[in-house]
Amino acid sequence: MQTLCAHGEFRNGVDRNDGRGVRSRRTAIITVFMSFVSLLCCVSLLGIPASPAAAAVPGISGRGTDESDLSACERALSLGFGDLERYQSALPSYLRLFSAVDAQSRWHTAAVECPQRFAEGTVRSALADDAARALTDRTGITSVVSSSSASVDDDLTMHVDATTAAALSLAEDRAGFAFEILASRHNADATLYHLSDQHKSNAQVLATVVKQESDPRQKIYAVDSLIANPDETTDPTNGLKAPTAAIVEMNCALEQLDAVSATNGTNATESNTASASSSSSSDSTATRTDTEIHDLSVISSLIAAHIATAIDLGYPAMETALLH
Repeated sequence: MQTLCAHGEFRNGVDRNDGRGVRSRRTAIITVFMSFVSLLCCVSLLGIPASPAAAAVPGISGRGTDESDLSACERALSLGFGDLERYQSALPSYLRLFSAVDAQSRWHTAAVECPQRFAEGTVRSALADDAARALTDRTGITSVVSSSSASVDDDLTMHVDATTAAALSLAEDRAGFAFEILASRHNADATLYHLSDQHKSNAQVLATVVKQESDPRQKIYAVDSLIANPDETTDPTNGLKAPTAAIVEMNCALEQLDAVSATNGTNATESNTASASSSSSSDSTATRTDTEIHDLSVISSLIAAHIATAIDLGYPAMETALLH
């Protein structure tokens, strides 16, 4: 075959004098082929089967049931376990980042849609968010991560029961008071004062969002431990040593998880991974109303943001410490 060269002359498409044109074309073909193989490998890796815990949930795709038959809860669990496995794997950082971002969203959905998994979904969502932010720093890809807000809107509307709302408000108020004490012990630290104001504002909103017989906030709490250990202390819930501010923030989150999980009839920090088979039946058959979905979504996002803040303050990002 002849082609028109830059000088207007016709010449053969392959220089046959020494075979370099053949080798160049052969090299290009090999390069394209290897790129295609690499792409297939990535696609294959992204299709890693769900973990054993996910496999225990009835109706998981690839386990004999049509994907369309999955409930919102089952779908969130199936995808969430898969994303969890991928972002904790040895895949390239950018693929792990995308999986962590997806995991954050899917575990949030699991927290909202699965009656027995509010705490687990919220905690795993927060840990996935932390992983995504770490991978963002590593890859430089910043546009895909969107973290939850640790503040509630002044015009928030919720329909949770008064007991749950009171417990949520009390946890926020207790943390707000503790951060105020810590700020004063750290030369009027601006960050700690900001956290104090944020928690107190949340407490105010949550105390009034549902009609209460009395204000659930106590305003003043025990300070002995804070004064004795303003820098570092031991978390009484699990024995971990961490910065005092981080423990204050995490304890607020765990107290709120307890409040919501008490309503759902589950232990807040109990991981359902080991008991997926026994609990998934109620998970998959129970349905949420739009009001319940809204309320639980707001609360889960708030608690996940507190967990993420605690990790930023130095609390160990250990799943085993938060789910047991």
